[in-house]
Amino acid sequence: MIPLETGCYLCSLMRIVINFSNNQYRLTPNEIFFLDKCFQLLVKEQSEHKWIPEPFAETKGAISLLPVGIKKSIILDKLNAELLITTGEVYKKKSAALNQIFFFNQSYESYTKDKNLLQYPSIIITTSFTQKKKIIETFAVDEHKVQVIPAAASEDIMLADWSEKLSVKDKYADGREFFFCFKNIGPNTQWEEILKAFSIFKKWQQSSLHLLIAGNVPPDYIDTFNEKFNSYKYRSDVKILDPAKDDIERILSCAFGLICAEADYTGIHMLNGFKAEVPVISSPVHVFDEEVSGAFLPALPRADELSRQLINLYRDEQMRDILIEKGKRMAENYSWETSIKKWNDCIESLA
Repeated sequence: MIPLETGCYLCSLMRIVINFSNNQYRLTPNEIFFLDKCFQLLVKEQSEHKWIPEPFAETKGAISLLPVGIKKSIILDKLNAELLITTGEVYKKKSAALNQIFFFNQSYESYTKDKNLLQYPSIIITTSFTQKKKIIETFAVDEHKVQVIPAAASEDIMLADWSEKLSVKDKYADGREFFFCFKNIGPNTQWEEILKAFSIFKKWQQSSLHLLIAGNVPPDYIDTFNEKFNSYKYRSDVKILDPAKDDIERILSCAFGLICAEADYTGIHMLNGFKAEVPVISSPVHVFDEEVSGAFLPALPRADELSRQLINLYRDEQMRDILIEKGKRMAENYSWETSIKKWNDCIESLA
């Protein structure tokens, strides 16, 4: 750190390696969005540093034949890196010349067997206060080592007007109001519970409301899914959307209600719903911040709980208005400017 006359400090210039590609710990789409968004802004704002993205992605010659750990060690030494920011493979070496910031992604806890790996990073980043507690308890790391950098709503999410809602409903829901749900479809994902809950709702309400589900179906599960889905009574009122092809944010903004049925410790789907003034149903177990608990209807993705909240959301207009207002106020507490400031603070603390 370089002292200035004012008593402030100028952050030393650093060679920063970014390693977001890994084959073992798969990032969720929202984790990828969070990291891409943050580092687009961060690299632009901190242009004085030397940013070195993905040096491990492709290696040639004899070094490519070495074990992954040794290969990365050699590359880091050649680059004279002073900071490694990584999402997957922790560099198993403590060095005064190299600090590590590890982004703790949702799949990491499920795959890792070595609980001591998280002793190597200088800082562990998570987007969730809920996940921070789990990290401290599971990996026995100092609480000051774990920093929460929250995400924010997408800047592309807008409040839909009447004509936009009409257009989206005509295109995706036969002109009807619809619930919009995030849920991956596959073995052991409990996706059938969403359809069961919708069945209970339809039997109670006897209306033409539709259900749109944004989720991926693995190629080896398509036949099984089609067999089950084709026998579903209300299949004409349900549509499966491809998150990679359909305009998900536009559709979300026009929904009657949003069902967040997938664990999402970034909270981006929920924050998008808040910003778009769409009432949200979500699990209270996987909430990214306990502060948002009063702004959504809690329900585990089980048919009985979810159907009850679908019914409540439909019949109680006053409750809808309260949820929308709370969600709007909550979304205002999160911004990408805050996220970038927190990243800056972490990086500068290691300079």
